[in-house]
Amino acid sequence: MKILILLMLSLFASACSQQDVYNSAAVSKSSYSKSAIATTALSDDGKLTAVVNDNGVCIWQKNQQSILPKCLPANHAQHIEIAYISNNNQFLYLSNRVSVKQYTIDNLEIVGEWQVADNIINDMSVSKNGQLLLLGFRSGKASIIDTKANKVTTFQKHRLDINAVSLSENGQIAFTGSSDKAAQLWKTSTGKTLFEFSHGSRVNHVDISSDGLVGFSIDAVKERKFWNLATGQLIAELDTYLKFMEVNDSVFSADKQLFLTGSPRQVLQLWRVADGALIAQWQSAMENGRASVLSVAMNDGDSETIKFINASNSDGVLELWHFPVH
Repeated sequence: MKILILLMLSLFASACSQQDVYNSAAVSKSSYSKSAIATTALSDDGKLTAVVNDNGVCIWQKNQQSILPKCLPANHAQHIEIAYISNNNQFLYLSNRVSVKQYTIDNLEIVGEWQVADNIINDMSVSKNGQLLLLGFRSGKASIIDTKANKVTTFQKHRLDINAVSLSENGQIAFTGSSDKAAQLWKTSTGKTLFEFSHGSRVNHVDISSDGLVGFSIDAVKERKFWNLATGQLIAELDTYLKFMEVNDSVFSADKQLFLTGSPRQVLQLWRVADGALIAQWQSAMENGRASVLSVAMNDGDSETIKFINASNSDGVLELWHFPVH
């Protein structure tokens, strides 16, 4: 019996050693606001940070606090709860949940504004070039807005609130999660559902890879799943014992092998898509007692470039970590 117990302990220790999680201190930290942050957004490459507070809306360049940011006055920040920077770094989108405004990044000139009657916006996502805008509503409807043609197409996609939306880079594929316990993959041109993924409780967050081939959905209780969006098959579930897990923002690496999440509890986590293993974790700095991670970015770089993880939190702090060797 003693030998058996020792053997089991040895196997347990061996298993734990294989689950070592990489951790490191931030290599840089910048504070962009002394007042409460309404919302913030990072560009996909981490080079731009949008900060919305009582003083207005400002766009900061990465690690360049000595350079004055481009800013909009306080009236543009009133009631803004959602911010988004297009992946080509050309447009900023701001929403007060009843309308969306589109601004150019270069001079923060407003170039478009949309309001969909009798709908409250819960989430939005934008195609890489900024032309197509996806809105998810509390009514269960979703709208695709062609910002160049000024055309709005609305589909009834869910029976209950749409809590989260994600759009492929080309804008052709949408992924939406709802309180009706389902995540749907669908074509933005027709609204046709390609796959529906059932969950045990309301779906609070979804994400899609840039090419629309891998997806992630998480519900309010315990289901946190990676999906093959070409076949509709499950790839893996997050390997975690957390009873409750919330995700504010997330991003897939360019090769779809890694997935970065930011949570309300100051934590960033890096997961391996193939098996759901947690391979790295970082703690965001708390300066004013909030520090919820609101936006994350993963700079994939190239073989000759140092890779970084970026996060912007509700204390107005932008942090940068070295990407772990994996």
